[in-house]
Amino acid sequence: MSVKILKGSIIFNTAFDVGWEINLAKVEETLLSAEKKSSRFRFSKDPRKAIIIKEAPIKIDLPQEEITILGKKYKTSVYSRVWDYGVISINLEIPIETGSSWEELVNIAGTLETDPEIEKLSIRLKDNLKASIINHIKNPQEWDYFEDYITYFLEGLDGVSKPLELFEKADIAALILGENEHKLSTMSSLPITDNYIQYYDDDLAIIDWNSAVLIEPSGNRDVADVIEFSLTHLLELRYYDYMIDKKLDELYDIINGENKGLKRVIKTHYEKIARESSQNYVDFSDFTAKVENSLKTVGDPYVATVFRSCAEQFRFDDWYQSISRKMNTLFQITQIFQGEITAIRSHLLEIIIILLIALELIPLGWQLMDYFFPR
Repeated sequence: MSVKILKGSIIFNTAFDVGWEINLAKVEETLLSAEKKSSRFRFSKDPRKAIIIKEAPIKIDLPQEEITILGKKYKTSVYSRVWDYGVISINLEIPIETGSSWEELVNIAGTLETDPEIEKLSIRLKDNLKASIINHIKNPQEWDYFEDYITYFLEGLDGVSKPLELFEKADIAALILGENEHKLSTMSSLPITDNYIQYYDDDLAIIDWNSAVLIEPSGNRDVADVIEFSLTHLLELRYYDYMIDKKLDELYDIINGENKGLKRVIKTHYEKIARESSQNYVDFSDFTAKVENSLKTVGDPYVATVFRSCAEQFRFDDWYQSISRKMNTLFQITQIFQGEITAIRSHLLEIIIILLIALELIPLGWQLMDYFFPR
């Protein structure tokens, strides 16, 4: 018996970096005055017992959109979240038709992986929302890159009595990777299917680097929310890595340029970069503190396990190590050249002092000449 979906949806998350920081209190005021429906993010579990959230993002319900997939039109629910560390996430929730087979869902997944229209729609929705809150964004900017993720949220299945039976009766890896043309090898499938999490025996979470399958008969959205939360952190880590690369490239260009001798003394390239690198240290420390404080757990609840799984799939540790290594390189190089500038300026100061002394001695020399060789 083939597996069919009785109830479910596809959640398409896209996270955008729009600025350095967003004043959520002001955003709430703006939305209330515009009569837009919004609420603060919260998990369904009691946060006092398991989850501690600092600066919870604002969820904004947006008008429905119509999306065409494989010739069918779907009325899609749209909502956004605004995060205080400068991120806007756009979420499109596409309903799965009741009775759809697993194979049909895999075909939809293959289309979503390559469909540019959903990406364009997400960008348009982000631009509209950003324009409405632009006054509350500190240092608004537009980074060319963004992060997207697909979650297959299944609340009811036919053909399996327990979620674990899905591993035998459906090609989960094909759905997660959007591979609808060729059958995946066991070598490709095992790393995905082996990485699953369960809390109750009737739920299941299989999280990979670009999509996830969640089976939640209760309709609980905690796991889906943690995935979105993790996606925004991945975006910020990528942005910081990009920013530091840019600073290093700028420094290398200056080193390889013609800033030598007095030009190097007069110009303040190295001083400027040294100041900026120090500021980057402060900013990155502030960012990591926000990341660490955004989601704290007491004990070892299920949501924390999901977050660790996301962190592993998104390679958070690798990004942190890369950023730390580059920051150390940036700091060391700027310190070396700051020291060189200081030394050159010290020599210049010595020359100036010698010249001033010489100027003071010239009148004395004339007086001595007049004394020994009177006219």
